[in-house]
Amino acid sequence: MALAPLGGALFVHFSALVAGWGGSVVRWAYGVGAVAALAAIAGGTGSFVPWPGTGTLFRYEGAGLAASATTAVLAVAGHLLLLRAWRTASGVRRHQVGLVLLSSGLGLLSVSGLAFPVLGIDTYPWPLLVLPLYLAVLAYGVLRYRLMAVNRWAVRAVCWGLLIALAALVSALSAGFAAERVGAPFIWTAVALLGGLGLAGPVRRLADRIVYPGGDVTAADLARWRQELGEATDETALTTTAARLLHQRLALTGDAAVAEFDSGEQDVSDLDHAPPGPRRVAEVLAELVAQARADLVKRRAFVERQRLAELGALAATVAHDLRNPMNVIAMAVADATPETRGEVRIQLGRMDALVRDLLDYAKPWRVDPTETVLVDALPQIDGSVTTDIPPGLSLRADNARLRQALVNLLDNAKAAGDRILVAAERHPDGVVIDICDDGPGIPADILTSLFQPFVSRSQDGTGLGLAIVAKVMAAHGGSVSLAERPGWSTCFRLRFPA
Repeated sequence: MALAPLGGALFVHFSALVAGWGGSVVRWAYGVGAVAALAAIAGGTGSFVPWPGTGTLFRYEGAGLAASATTAVLAVAGHLLLLRAWRTASGVRRHQVGLVLLSSGLGLLSVSGLAFPVLGIDTYPWPLLVLPLYLAVLAYGVLRYRLMAVNRWAVRAVCWGLLIALAALVSALSAGFAAERVGAPFIWTAVALLGGLGLAGPVRRLADRIVYPGGDVTAADLARWRQELGEATDETALTTTAARLLHQRLALTGDAAVAEFDSGEQDVSDLDHAPPGPRRVAEVLAELVAQARADLVKRRAFVERQRLAELGALAATVAHDLRNPMNVIAMAVADATPETRGEVRIQLGRMDALVRDLLDYAKPWRVDPTETVLVDALPQIDGSVTTDIPPGLSLRADNARLRQALVNLLDNAKAAGDRILVAAERHPDGVVIDICDDGPGIPADILTSLFQPFVSRSQDGTGLGLAIVAKVMAAHGGSVSLAERPGWSTCFRLRFPA
């Protein structure tokens, strides 16, 4: 009881942190509290006296009166700090500070019962019955508005604390109003606690509804969400569907903090700022999205395998059926003019390259990455190609497939422009290679389908070169994409993982 002023100083410190104050206010509070506590210890704090309904109650006397008055002053100062913070706050922050202010106000009201002996109010100190409500409101603030950072075990502990606080309230009421007529207070305490334990399930479900409004996810919700997420055909559609489902669910809660979170003031992906209800719903939905994404990848892989199998069979048939006529054509023009033979030879070469690329793209193959020096993997280059590669730069790649990807990109660059750049650098997450040219750039109508089969920016291309590059990079766990470099119109960027 003598150390109560230090508790008041601690409350001022806590209120100052919530309000964003500190410094002299906190030092002043601890100084005054320490002086009052030492004076009470030295001069006597008070004594326990008989009191109706409680058996005994503590009464401050002498220096203890100064200590209790100091505690009250510090409590009022702390509440003024909280009130100031509440008036300037907004949104979820305002709810947080408001609940701290409410819970501390209930705590101040509850301890006012200790003033009954000092004031000579000869009745049961009923304000003490408010103490469990102080704990309940504080627990509500912790869970509902993330007043403090709590993990799952802490949440469970606070829920049980709420249950025990409710049981204690029943016990206190019983002890105060019926103990003298029915039995000893400890009997009522035991009955209240056992009753609370028996009601643990319903109380926890009630607490969930209070603390997590809109956080319940039913079996019907799960079934509907799985169905709608499963209908998504690509990653964009999956993300759009997930966002729509989450917004629809948050709109049903009718809660002000949830509505604020969902209105755009907070990013819907930033769950750290969301109340617990939306976080719970979003976490469940995130698990379903992860499952749907995995199923989408499996479906894509299955469809891709089927497509490649059909394409491989078609390519084999085309190769077999074309090469004989190609040989006949080559022999048929043996007596033609040199210009005709040259033109036929060029066109037959294009057909043979198309068949060869088609067979290579369609057949299943795997890469065997080894430590490869990039300069050694480059094909022979001429004076139109400029290189900017650090000496000895190496990466883990299948040497043959890496060379194939570089040849395809260099051939495309030579067909498009007069100057070519091959640049590479090591990043913390891997190696990046850029192949750039100064040609006319990529036509806008093929930008979105550039790496698909039979799409080419050159009239003389087979349309499979970039598709094979994309397949090579995917097999290495990397990627190919368009990039930008000053002074160059088109740049293809290869990213190899570390």
